[in-house]
Amino acid sequence: MFHYIFVISVGYALQRLIRWIAQPRSPLDNIQGPPSPSWLTGHMSQLYETQGWGFQHELRTKYGPVSMLRTLFGQPMLCIYDPAAMNTIVMKDQPNRLPLFEELEWYMNLPLDVFGPGLLSTTGETHRKQRKLLSPVFSTKNLRLVTPVFYDVAHRLTSAISAAVIDDAKTVDVAQYMTRAALELIGQAALGHCFDPLTEEGQHPYAEALKCYIPALTALTRWTPLYRLARPLIPACLRRPIMNLLPSRRVQELLRIVDTMHANAVAIYAEKKVLGESLEKVDEDDATATDLITLLLRANAGVSKEDALPEEELIAQLSILMFAATDTTSNSLTLILDRLAENPHVQDRLRAELAAAKSHLGGDDIPYDELMSLPYLDAVCAETLRVHVPAPLRFREAQADALLPLSKPIRGKDETLMDSIAVPQGTVVFVPIQAANINPEVWGPDAHEWRPERWLEPLPESVAAAKTPGVYSNMMTFWGGRRSCIGFKFAQLEMKVVLAELISTFVFEKTDTPVIWNFAEIVHPTVGADSWHPEYPMKVTLAQETSASDAG
Repeated sequence: MFHYIFVISVGYALQRLIRWIAQPRSPLDNIQGPPSPSWLTGHMSQLYETQGWGFQHELRTKYGPVSMLRTLFGQPMLCIYDPAAMNTIVMKDQPNRLPLFEELEWYMNLPLDVFGPGLLSTTGETHRKQRKLLSPVFSTKNLRLVTPVFYDVAHRLTSAISAAVIDDAKTVDVAQYMTRAALELIGQAALGHCFDPLTEEGQHPYAEALKCYIPALTALTRWTPLYRLARPLIPACLRRPIMNLLPSRRVQELLRIVDTMHANAVAIYAEKKVLGESLEKVDEDDATATDLITLLLRANAGVSKEDALPEEELIAQLSILMFAATDTTSNSLTLILDRLAENPHVQDRLRAELAAAKSHLGGDDIPYDELMSLPYLDAVCAETLRVHVPAPLRFREAQADALLPLSKPIRGKDETLMDSIAVPQGTVVFVPIQAANINPEVWGPDAHEWRPERWLEPLPESVAAAKTPGVYSNMMTFWGGRRSCIGFKFAQLEMKVVLAELISTFVFEKTDTPVIWNFAEIVHPTVGADSWHPEYPMKVTLAQETSASDAG
């Protein structure tokens, strides 16, 4: 069987080599870019290097908003974050109303194999139907309804960390607690299901699987080209049996994680389906029917047969929602705590704002509208999501010949000035959204600096003038258009509720343990470069203890 995979992979590689030799010169060849380290893999190994921050920095500072890279077999790949070009990539449709630039097929195959046919792995009419049904679930009305649920989880998280501070001599693995809290937040709000009471040591197997999926996948990055080449040539019914036979500890660990996620998603769906059927005649404002999946199932039952999603797609939405809301939210929270620990004056100012807001409420939880309008809390969250993008990789493929306009002309290798770029059909486009978020031509000369105060000042006129197509605060963190993050307001609320409780209660400080942030589909912290298990130990003390110490 392995010989079979090898033969078809070599055959496919030879076919691509012949096509590469025969292909005409690309109009992208005149664009400046770093030399390719490998004809076979191009720059992909550099893009997916877990400590590839230096390569990202070089692309941004040496080549600017437009550069030319290579993907497998030396094929050209445009790297671009020019605002005008991003507008075309994100927003423009073909005459048939399908996107001019769409997700790469191979890039969607992985979430299709792992989660099923959900928002991350479908296109066209199927994706439109799914998004149409899911969008109302994340309405402001529903976010207000789940806010008390978020606070309940945040209170339990605070109690759990308080106990850990006493038991572990004030050193806490923040990454673990953020993952546990994120899973419980999405579990309670979206599913009405308790995964982790946060009252005892250890994690729910689902939490552990969600937390370890991206690191386990990143550990297999070197095998990505083989997966891309072999998958289309292997019948779907044989893919998993072949994977089961691979003598790799890391592959088998990934399969275990995938199985855990799928089994939990199927079990929860079955539970919610029964509950949803029992609530079909309940008024939509009834509190017993406000978890998001029950609302989704009821909405699905109420639409026409043509617009309704089949069971396989509903399970996929559940699985994707759990993964996306847990992994990105937990790492975003850890990133924010990392920045606050490095900038104690910011942490102190945020704590003072939260204390003032709570004092007007007699110490009660800050309601949804007041919480979302706290200026410094919003500034800290926005600035962290601008400078430190939790999910930094975005690839698209031109579905037809396209012309990308540029906000500012670039000079080609032959010294000619170009104010637009002709992109042939089939060209892969890489949009480095972190570079877009810290573009000095948009955000000013201090764009790369983490400075929450910028959100309390008038932003540069260039920010509005750029017309960045992102759905959130003139940045690309949550992407834009029809493939923007459907739950970005949900994620904002999660982060703000958790921070409101944690920063009011604790002081977070760095320890001497070296923590490394790994570049991946979702960035994550580990202790040391050789580990792939997410971890971030911090010194945590009660805010009252710190205040008393300072007073003394």
